[in-house]
Amino acid sequence: MSQPSGRAVPRLEIAGLKKHFGGVHALAGVDLTVASGRVHALLGENGAGKSSLLKCLSGVYQPDGGAMRFDGALHAPRDPRAAEAAGLRFVHQELNLVPGFTAAENAFVGRRYPRRFGLIDRQAMQRRLAAVRDRLGIALPLDVPVRHLSVGQCQLVEILRALMDEARILVLDEPTASLSESEAGILRKVVANLAQAGCAVIFVSHRMEEVFELAQDYTVLRNGVTVGQGLIAETTPDAVVAMMAGDAQLRDPLPLPPRRAEKLLELDGFSPSPRHASLQLSAHGGEIIGLYGIVGSGRSSLLKALWGAMPQARGRLSLAGRSLPPSGIPSRIRERVAFAPEDRRGSGLVIGHSILDNAALPRLSDGRALAALPFLSWPALRRNAGAMLERLAVRYGRLADRIATLSGGNQQKVLIGRWFRPGLRLFLLDEPTRGVDVRSKAEIHALCRELAGDGTLILFATSDIEELFALAGRIVVMAQGEITLDAPTADLSRQQVLAATFRTAKPHRVSRRTA
Repeated sequence: MSQPSGRAVPRLEIAGLKKHFGGVHALAGVDLTVASGRVHALLGENGAGKSSLLKCLSGVYQPDGGAMRFDGALHAPRDPRAAEAAGLRFVHQELNLVPGFTAAENAFVGRRYPRRFGLIDRQAMQRRLAAVRDRLGIALPLDVPVRHLSVGQCQLVEILRALMDEARILVLDEPTASLSESEAGILRKVVANLAQAGCAVIFVSHRMEEVFELAQDYTVLRNGVTVGQGLIAETTPDAVVAMMAGDAQLRDPLPLPPRRAEKLLELDGFSPSPRHASLQLSAHGGEIIGLYGIVGSGRSSLLKALWGAMPQARGRLSLAGRSLPPSGIPSRIRERVAFAPEDRRGSGLVIGHSILDNAALPRLSDGRALAALPFLSWPALRRNAGAMLERLAVRYGRLADRIATLSGGNQQKVLIGRWFRPGLRLFLLDEPTRGVDVRSKAEIHALCRELAGDGTLILFATSDIEELFALAGRIVVMAQGEITLDAPTADLSRQQVLAATFRTAKPHRVSRRTA
């Protein structure tokens, strides 16, 4: 096996690293060598130990065994501040921003504020962050509270914050998972330039084409152990996936189910808010429709409005021939609509509660001791949750463990799988496989196809154009709040989708036969 970075100076060396949580061994012997001036891909399925390794490196966790060396010296940070003082910069998979702060204010959390006449100099704060933003060529407002920004824009804020100070090692955990293709391309150029300047970059991604475009070295983890490492030029995506999966076989994709004859969803002059354009859209049971567009295109706002979470939504919305109010989540739940939001930690899961609580939350009525009384049968809830977790191959210790102890991908499985039930009419998913490994993505896609086969309408938004073409039977592209393309996937090329995304082609609507 080729040693990664064998011809470059090692910046980071990790040997036999171990970390356990009760009876769960998150790390059982990880070896990793990262060189200066190179991009090192850290790969593995969800639950393989990548996030735990990074948290040990950053001082969030204290390892139970093994050693880490940074430029030859022992690296054992007691907290994240000590890791940052050593020159490590982290952009984690989950956002860590203060919602009420602007981008500039978030960038200075934990840093010394610039002052003028004894007061905080907010203009200086903004100028410093704007210099980093402009150097990277990113279009991003810096004076708006981040709660008003999209998830993709918040990810860019995290990256800008990490790059405000000199980085000797930059760790990026799924940095492009929620970015549009243009934003991801900008980020990849930034990463390549940082490596050329001598920075060591650890790059975690489940997008194989991205890994093979950007990285020079790789390390693969499985079940908390290093199972492969070497030069990217000397391996293939199939070989890497085989190392990640081990003896397990990926589920073969199911064919797209036929759509039902009757219309299930119909929008007539429907708008998520007064700022958005009025939309016309109809869809049938059994369809899988992919929403595509850059950040700010309106796709996430449309999903939230369909879920009833946009108070200013207006226009006509009908489901299975029944008119629904433009807003109001209870009305959607009664009509058997489900929603998996883009930001699972902020909007989807109750991070401080247990796996059982989160798995049971949308289906508490199914766990009643008596149907007519509001008393829960916890044994029934445990059976239902256990069956769901087993079906989705979620790795966990106990149902009573906090859901925060699961990997990001396993959290995503719970977020989606807890809604699966007979009779589901409409399932809305915003970035359903964000931060999910290859096998988990295939499993989520297969589950969506199974639901569609039972007559459920699947409407999902994604930033991954490969996923769009792999899962959707029909593609709807949005730009600046308007639908610019609506057609069967089989009739479209990647170029047509991108042209509609950036409005370089005339709007193309689906034929009457398809609608």
